[in-house]
Amino acid sequence: MSTVSTDETFVHPALFYRTEAEYARQTVAFLREGLAGDEPLAVAVPGPNLELIRDGLGAEAEGVLFLDMTDVGRNPGRIIPRVLRGFADAHPTGRVRIIGEPIWAGRSAVEYPACAQHEALINAAFDGRAVTILCPYDEARLDPQVIADARMTHPTLISDGREENSDVYDWEAVVARYNERLEPLA
Repeated sequence: MSTVSTDETFVHPALFYRTEAEYARQTVAFLREGLAGDEPLAVAVPGPNLELIRDGLGAEAEGVLFLDMTDVGRNPGRIIPRVLRGFADAHPTGRVRIIGEPIWAGRSAVEYPACAQHEALINAAFDGRAVTILCPYDEARLDPQVIADARMTHPTLISDGREENSDVYDWEAVVARYNERLEPLA
């Protein structure tokens, strides 16, 4: 995995995985690249995956900010300002590296549109910032539409250890699709 960028560009890859071992191997490798570059690191993923990463890093986990996304990201509208921008803005110089998994098996159908918009809007929120945000997606457990949307909201796709540019990248279309009218309260 080579998600390193030394300029002021935003890097936003989706990581597609099928097993816990693959998840741990790829996310830990991503973080070790950041450690090698002396980048500030944050991990915001659901609790069980948080432990996989922490265990995979071992002693290297010291100094990494670990956040349970089921808590800090329960409301998808708060992830960009409070979690991602909160961490990135606290480190205004140099590149920042974050793993963010806002969509996991178990998110409700009501929550999903806001999550999809969150993934799309990251591209606008971090444009021109020296930030890399890796977003893992469980291909074995997530709905095919979630995977299709991830391919549209991430300019770079990583699967089976191979990195490629998305040929369907169009984050603005995802924002528009999920910009749904709220039904009146009864």
